[in-house]
Amino acid sequence: MGRPIHKKYFGQTNVRTTGEGVGGEGVASVTISGTWANFTAGTTTVTFSAPQIPGGETALGTAVIAAGAVTAVTITNSGSGYTSAPTVTIVDSDAGAETSGTATAVLTTGRQNSITVTAFIPASGSAGFISGAGGSSAVTGDIIRQVGSNKFIVQTSQGIGRCKLVTDGAADAVGEMNITAVDNIEKTYYVSKLTARRARLVPYGQAGHLYASGQTVPWSFAAATATVVQVVNR
Repeated sequence: MGRPIHKKYFGQTNVRTTGEGVGGEGVASVTISGTWANFTAGTTTVTFSAPQIPGGETALGTAVIAAGAVTAVTITNSGSGYTSAPTVTIVDSDAGAETSGTATAVLTTGRQNSITVTAFIPASGSAGFISGAGGSSAVTGDIIRQVGSNKFIVQTSQGIGRCKLVTDGAADAVGEMNITAVDNIEKTYYVSKLTARRARLVPYGQAGHLYASGQTVPWSFAAATATVVQVVNR
């Protein structure tokens, strides 16, 4: 299939402590406000709600306490798969009468770029389905793993499944996915095959493309040049 694509282009690889390629964001910090009193370090726990993307990792943290007040939360695992900030719950298990203020999670903003895919995850029980609820439409997602030059394990908010690159329009059938690229005159292409260094292109949408259907050219995430296309990323 040619040289595989480097995994740094797949999903979110720079946020969570363990694992890769799930997508979404992690928790960067927690903002503490209001009045906190009568908390004890040894019996206080911090809990984050689960991420929205299936397969994401729930964030972890510990409370910083001074004179009985929660003053901060130390993030010990930022987690992954969050598309919106999780709920933060701070409780003390002792028998005291604690006063709780507000703890607000702040998501990361330094997401490592990943290839943008639109994919229709197979439904539960069907060929290509791996986990999650199963797809009901084509939605934006992340590549988890490459299994061929035009086949990938993909994760969206609807689940995880095996999908194949198509170039005949939106990925509107089960098990289909799209990757797009642009040239330096802003013409758009579907990618029919992607390896570590080169993309096979199929023009769509406008006339006057630089590259013919089936032509293979170098690609990157940077702005397109006269000889290199930009694979759309997020």
